[in-house]
This record gives sequence, C-alpha cells and structure tokens, in this order.
Amino acid sequence: MPHLRVYAPRGGHIFPYAWRLKGALVLIVFTLTACASRHVADGFLVDEDRGFRIPLLGDDWRQLQVEGTELAFQADPGGQVAALFVSCEEGQPMTLRMLARRLFFGISPKRIVAQNAISLNGTEAVHTVLTGRLEETDVVVSSYVATDGECAYDLVYVASPEAFQDRLPEFERFVKGWVLTEQGSESQVK
Repeated sequence: MPHLRVYAPRGGHIFPYAWRLKGALVLIVFTLTACASRHVADGFLVDEDRGFRIPLLGDDWRQLQVEGTELAFQADPGGQVAALFVSCEEGQPMTLRMLARRLFFGISPKRIVAQNAISLNGTEAVHTVLTGRLEETDVVVSSYVATDGECAYDLVYVASPEAFQDRLPEFERFVKGWVLTEQGSESQVK
C-alpha cells in the first residue's frame, strides 16, 4: 500500500528515505535497462509487463529512487514531488475512491478541496486535490487514481501551498501522458 511522503524545502520529509538521496542524481535509465520489460524509449518509461507508459519529467526535475514508487521526481528548485505508484495486490476489489483514500494516510488534518471522477486517456480515474499537514509541513496534494482491474496506478503531486501552482502544469502533462498499453507491447494503447 503506498504511503505519501515528500521531501519539503523547509525540512520535513514527504517521501521516506528521500533525505538519504539528497544531492544524489539517480540515473534511472541504467536501472530500467537492466530489466527487459521496463525501459526508456523516446522520453517515456515503458513497462511492458504491467502494460503502461508514462513520460519522464524535464531536466529541472531530479529523478529519485524511492521505495514503493515506480517513478519519482523532485523539482529543482522548488522541492515539489511527482510520483507514480503501482500496486498489484490480490484481494477484495476496491472502488477508485477507496484506493484514493489510502494514499492520504499520514496526512492530518486533511481537507478534500475537490474530488471527481474523470476519464484519463480512456481509463476511469478519480482526481483528488487536498490540503493538510505531513510531518509538521503544510502540503497540497493533487492525485489521480486509476485501475486496469489488476493494478492500481496512483499519480501524485505534492508541494507546499506557496509552491503548488508553480509546477502543477508540468505534473498535469505527466498525468496526461500516462497510458495503459497492451501487456507485452510498448506502443499499442489499450
């Protein structure tokens, strides 16, 4: 189950273990090419086994390796974080709103500003914007949760209230670039 944590500019951690990675540029391309089903092609992370592709963020976003994420970035400067969580858990099916709710454990108090069902590249999703406190830091979160029936995909953006709007358009392009593909294919959209 993903838990949301981010490295905040005024201290506090939004992702666990991010402080260990501070200052280290992680070359995810080397990691991804080690696994035949996951690779980078034309600026997209392609996961053939799970059947999705998503764009990488630009040069002013540092890639992070964070436990529990498929892909994570931190804006430099600004400290905003964008991440993709993928969980393929067996068990009782959960609604998209229930899946969205589990992202926000650890944020307290929290206030949902907006939550609505949308279509994300032809896939049913729930978009949530909320405010709250995470490890003594005020945050604003924008998240999109979708499922393909087997896996849940959580696309998350976290920032301080002051910096939230600064990188939101880049996150929205990241989200709009995410597509489900046929498993075993890197280009055919589902």
